[in-house]
Amino acid sequence: MAAQFSVRFGVALAVFTIAAADIFACAPAPHAGENVAIVEESAIIQWNPSTKTENFTRRATFRGTARDFGFLVPTPTAPQLEEVKDDVFDQLEQKTRRETVQKTTTEIDWTPLVLALLGRRRLGETATAGRAPVEVLETKKLAGYEASVLDATDASALNTWLTNYGYATTPDLAAWLDAYIKQGWKITAFKIDKAASEQARSAAIKMTFTTERPFFPYREPQSTLPYDSVRSLIIYFLGPERVAGKIGTNVFWPGVLMWSKNVDPQTRLTKFVDTSRIRPGNDDLYFSRDADQSAYVPPPYVEETVKKTWVPSDVIVLGLMLIAVGVRRFRR
Repeated sequence: MAAQFSVRFGVALAVFTIAAADIFACAPAPHAGENVAIVEESAIIQWNPSTKTENFTRRATFRGTARDFGFLVPTPTAPQLEEVKDDVFDQLEQKTRRETVQKTTTEIDWTPLVLALLGRRRLGETATAGRAPVEVLETKKLAGYEASVLDATDASALNTWLTNYGYATTPDLAAWLDAYIKQGWKITAFKIDKAASEQARSAAIKMTFTTERPFFPYREPQSTLPYDSVRSLIIYFLGPERVAGKIGTNVFWPGVLMWSKNVDPQTRLTKFVDTSRIRPGNDDLYFSRDADQSAYVPPPYVEETVKKTWVPSDVIVLGLMLIAVGVRRFRR
């Protein structure tokens, strides 16, 4: 069945075995009666404007009751698929990580000796307690699963194909597929096996394709909701300039700029984070030149260490009283 799962689809079906965080505007396709959701994704977009070529590398984490499931990813043209090492995400995370600055301050603790002894005792006590409507353009095994690039001309036929291979379809998934089929996009299908684990992470896969505008597949069926109240999408964009994202033509995207700086004279790296639980808009995420081309590096975290010098106030007061009494007696 795995071989048959790769279908010429017109939409990229990515079975997520990718580690921790990257996926296109996508749609998991579990078996009937099972559920699966994307809880974390990361993506690297490398854009070459002269050739209008996008390299899209992605990782993601899925969670749900489905033991094995399919994952669909749409692209404007048929992609070339290539397995890449996951450490590329670690390298970019390290490069864009917010700097941490250590700061030490000194304070005087005036806690009375009696209270200090009492507090320590209580602390100790607490501590113990025209063609075919669905055509398979390419089938390829990589990163531990099978991927199929599909070209479909009919959403109904595609739904039938999914159903024939044991995958449940819903009205919103059909509408999601139909939107891409009408544009002539391709679908890449990946099949993943979660085994006994509730959570699955995919290995990083790079998809290379031509497109008029660099994009991230952001649109998703409304029934595809994460289990957690918040999910994280991290996008690293590599291109000749700093970019900004918009949903569709000009709809606001809630992604937050986290870092933007040249990594070499021709390449600017820009990082965004989107924590939307339910993604706004009914279109994909497109990137274009930002009006602001300045570098952005967030201010560092300040980890403050407080060194306290304990000077028991009751002992000092008692000492001053004794000195005062001594002075008075001396004067007498």
